[in-house]
Amino acid sequence: MSQMLDYTNPEAFEISVEEFDALEGVHEFSTEYKRNKKKLLKEYRKTVLTSVKRNYAKVAVAAALAVISAPLIANAATGGEFFNRLWGNQGKKNVESHQEELFDEEKGTSDIVTYPKREYVDVEPEKAEALIGDNVSHEQVVKEFGDTKLTILSAVSDGQSAVVEFTLEREGGVNALNYSQLDNEAKGAWFSEETDFYFQFVDFGGSIYVDMDKSTSDKLYCYDYMTADNGGKKEIILKTYEYPCARGEWINADDKAYNEYMSKTKEEEFVVPLSEEVEKVEYVNAEGGLIRISPLSMRVDMGTGLGLTREEAYDPVNLYYAAIHYKDGSEYIIMDKNCHDRHSCDVEIDNTSYVCADLTTHITCNFNRLVDVDNIASITVNETEYTLE
Repeated sequence: MSQMLDYTNPEAFEISVEEFDALEGVHEFSTEYKRNKKKLLKEYRKTVLTSVKRNYAKVAVAAALAVISAPLIANAATGGEFFNRLWGNQGKKNVESHQEELFDEEKGTSDIVTYPKREYVDVEPEKAEALIGDNVSHEQVVKEFGDTKLTILSAVSDGQSAVVEFTLEREGGVNALNYSQLDNEAKGAWFSEETDFYFQFVDFGGSIYVDMDKSTSDKLYCYDYMTADNGGKKEIILKTYEYPCARGEWINADDKAYNEYMSKTKEEEFVVPLSEEVEKVEYVNAEGGLIRISPLSMRVDMGTGLGLTREEAYDPVNLYYAAIHYKDGSEYIIMDKNCHDRHSCDVEIDNTSYVCADLTTHITCNFNRLVDVDNIASITVNETEYTLE
């Protein structure tokens, strides 16, 4: 799985020898240890749903609840709205770098967070159609969770990333996601503890962008930008979970209640069809380090040709600058950020939709626009140049 889940936060284990009770007789763990263990378990339950198999209520895999044809001709009728909302500037405004004071409820403290500059560009519908039009599947998949309706509208993949467009509908207001403009600028929308269901795309990790311009309180338009190794597959698996309680109760339950909740949890899997993969092209640096790039994303091998140690190549923070240089002299700055003593910039820029490192030395960047790979002259990562292999 591409997404690296950090549920082993070292702070959870910061317990001194004095805090750890003496190992004589029947051992009793300290209050501090128990508190941190509970906090760690809560984070684990929020991020890892299926890594520990229990006696879940199993439901057979369903091909799809509903499959509806939606031809690309509809995009032309809306002036390219589909392409411009997912990869353009319709419903997305340029954001200058800014600072916000965020309150951490668990710690009871506030921190000043700097958000990077983000820029969006207009998409030419004809160009977008030529780049990925034949690769987008518009076969809809519908799933209802009580009074909330999920509809998968479209999906496209290049084998190393994917973008899924979906809506959530609920009369009286959608309460499944926590979302805001700041969430869109950070890690994306996240599931509320008030709701009693959850869903994910198996083997994918990503960031959900809620279209604040198009959405209403009763209907959210969402775009999930994801990374994974999905090469050659003609489908994405949507996995759903329906709990017998609110997610907050499930997350905070003691072991006995948790086991009972999970025994009553209903799981289902649905196939989200894919069309042909978007084609990737390889670029190489002087030492043979590869970038695999498509109109949707690029995957960089950080372990070759960037002057990093093996350990440094695993750390995403060491990808601090990336830019695509086009043949007409223009460029797309994918990211530009400060990095220890390696690199500094006056204004940090993040023109990605999602970035994720895998368990090797590869980092995948989902673009916030469509890239015309045929017009790329070169790519720069950190201080290293890549050219067409």
